[in-house]
Amino acid sequence: MAKARAPRRTIDSYTIKGINKIIRAGDCVLMRPSDSSKPPYVAKVEKIESDSRGNTKVQVRWYYRPEESIGGRRQFHGAKEVFLSDHYDIQSADTIEGKCTVHSFKNYTKLDAVGNDDYFCRFEYNSSTGAFNPDRVAVYCKCEMPYNPDNLMVQCERCTD
Repeated sequence: MAKARAPRRTIDSYTIKGINKIIRAGDCVLMRPSDSSKPPYVAKVEKIESDSRGNTKVQVRWYYRPEESIGGRRQFHGAKEVFLSDHYDIQSADTIEGKCTVHSFKNYTKLDAVGNDDYFCRFEYNSSTGAFNPDRVAVYCKCEMPYNPDNLMVQCERCTD
């Protein structure tokens, strides 16, 4: 006979084991990958639930790195760039390694210093079709590529481009 599933209740926060940081719905977190040679996954916490046995689960919306998307990493993708996807999942809260911040592209480019846990997002990504929203971004320079915040850009004194 199958075990009855313990009823879950939504909770306001969860304290990450080992580092004592509190997360809430809406926070971005780093999730431990099954392959320890890979970087942690980035996710946005949508909901936190706990059951009577003390098991805590988080409903997350995944961010994809460029190399995880259809088409892969391109020249204009920044090293800390992630795409907010339509991929939702439920994970054990024990797989959360830490908190991170996913900035808008505009806010990221204004940071005085980029920390290890700072990322930026300028696209939403449809994981089943590989489509991006927006599907176009402004291009710059003679190379006609979107701006990559990791690369130095110099403004032309004549045309101010």
